[in-house]
Amino acid sequence: MGKTVEINPTTRHEGHTKLVLKVDDDGIVEKGNYLSVTPVRGFEKFLVGKPAEFAPIAVSRFCGICPIAHATSAVEAIEDACGIVPPKDGLLLRELTGIGNKMHSHPLHEFLIAPDFIPEKDRVEYITRIQQMRKTGQYIVDTIGGEAIHAPNIKVGGMLKSITPSAASKIYYKCKEFEKLAKEQLEYLIPIFENRTLVDGTEIPEKLGYHDFGYLATDSTYGNRENIDQKKVHEYTPYDVYEKEVAVQACTTIPRYNGRLMEVGPRARFAKFHDFKEKGAMAIHIARAYENVVHVKRAMEIVDELNVDGPTRAKDPILGDGEKLGLGVHEAARGHNTHQASIDEKGRITYYNAIVATTWNIPLIGKAVEGTHYKFAEHVVRAYDPCVSCATHMISLDYDNKVVNEKYFK
Repeated sequence: MGKTVEINPTTRHEGHTKLVLKVDDDGIVEKGNYLSVTPVRGFEKFLVGKPAEFAPIAVSRFCGICPIAHATSAVEAIEDACGIVPPKDGLLLRELTGIGNKMHSHPLHEFLIAPDFIPEKDRVEYITRIQQMRKTGQYIVDTIGGEAIHAPNIKVGGMLKSITPSAASKIYYKCKEFEKLAKEQLEYLIPIFENRTLVDGTEIPEKLGYHDFGYLATDSTYGNRENIDQKKVHEYTPYDVYEKEVAVQACTTIPRYNGRLMEVGPRARFAKFHDFKEKGAMAIHIARAYENVVHVKRAMEIVDELNVDGPTRAKDPILGDGEKLGLGVHEAARGHNTHQASIDEKGRITYYNAIVATTWNIPLIGKAVEGTHYKFAEHVVRAYDPCVSCATHMISLDYDNKVVNEKYFK
């Protein structure tokens, strides 16, 4: 007979979501649906008509976890639309700000999964290490970006200002401390994930989270619009993908690349740039732990390469033709993050759209829970570390709760 199981809400991630699972008599998931039920805020719509410089300020308010990723994607999209090329040192500072955000975000995720994997006797030391790592990540963003969360120094054309030589030295010193902690964290976590055992002794199914979809990533630490063909990206409404009773509850689009669902995030980046071949939910945790080391290494390379006396911002006017669709790409902690913008000859936004990392992962998470018992489904969700408020950018109901524009995004 089988039945439908709802896990509502799913927990220990940002935003509000639920799992709607069709399971067989043994509880094995035959069809998995994972959907955002976070209310839509309409950022892209209220940006239209606003000055271009307002976009990075506004979109960094998508949520408090990924603000740097969105501000960076926004300025890159506007620069592409307006033909602006930031100076090298401005781009280095911008990349370092984004890495600082990831150096804070990845350890935060490792804190959220502690109840699943970390024995009680180890938790104080484990969480102390995490908090030290997060502190360094926030220090980098605060020092370069001008604020730890909504960084005002990220500007169209580059960065508002450089850092002092003493600040650069302090960042490098803190990165050396972070590197030591990240390697300790890696050595501690890898055996736990490879053993596939929860803290209560439950064995995790070997193929939990396996799927045969693709990986999408453009850079190992920053983002590169040259490494993606945006013409192959198409967004679909939930009504194109889910059954109607599920679709009516969903608040995100479903993007596909060349017609295919794609995973984004740590494992996608490792598969693309580090020949990482492991599959399943545990592999995502492993890739994320490795990325902590990759990020801090790149941060120290940037500090070495940076000329603190170099120009940080282009002086070109922020003007477009109202037609060219600029593309901004940034590899956020949770993966491939794109913003698109058109700017008119008065410097105002005429079109804005964001397809953020978790938007890609949401439909794939539903598929990845299929084939194993539903009691493990939340562990797949947490492996992807979804940031759901960032991903919630569509509406399909009118004031009478009737469905409208079902095919608008197709």
